[in-house]
Amino acid sequence: MQALFDPFLHFDLSVFEWVQTVQGGFLDKLMVFITTLGENGIIFILIGLALICTKKYRKAGVAIIAALLVMEVGNNIILKQIFARPRPFNLDPAQYAWWHEIYKFPELVSRPKSFSFPSGHTSSAFAAAVALLWYDRKFGIPLTAFAAVMGFTRIYVEVHYCTDVLFGALFGVVYAVIAVLIVNKVYPIVMPKIEAKINEYKEKRKAAKAA
Repeated sequence: MQALFDPFLHFDLSVFEWVQTVQGGFLDKLMVFITTLGENGIIFILIGLALICTKKYRKAGVAIIAALLVMEVGNNIILKQIFARPRPFNLDPAQYAWWHEIYKFPELVSRPKSFSFPSGHTSSAFAAAVALLWYDRKFGIPLTAFAAVMGFTRIYVEVHYCTDVLFGALFGVVYAVIAVLIVNKVYPIVMPKIEAKINEYKEKRKAAKAA
């Protein structure tokens, strides 16, 4: 499926060439730190779980976790396997000799072994951000800005093409919308039952302590 992306390669390479002009020093450390936060979507999982622990933002937290689950299926199980796009450093040297004459992987992070398209870090970031934005603009807007930075870090450390990141953001929005639609249907039915069970448990604990 790599041939499908060939028309974008010169654009992707020009973006890498620009990125290489700003790489170095403290910026390298900052970009690596931020991109590491997105490994396995851990920071967004923690945000979702933290929001679930609050009454006011519980629904948004559930939507974030749901969006990340949809992303895991859509991105990592389906799309990456369908498109099977090699990472920038894994393009076939025989077929893309011109690419390797110009492109050099900076080794800022270890080389991922999974396929490149679309960017999982970016998809998870935008899935979480848009899910939160749906319910709360105050926190959703900053998280969306952070999602954009997360996407840029994947280009900066050169483990993804720019097109991986752009489509990753787009798919992330789609995953969030799907998750929100599901949560809006299911949450009013399931959550009152869960809260009733929790309250029942608390009452039993209280009675046991009083006895």
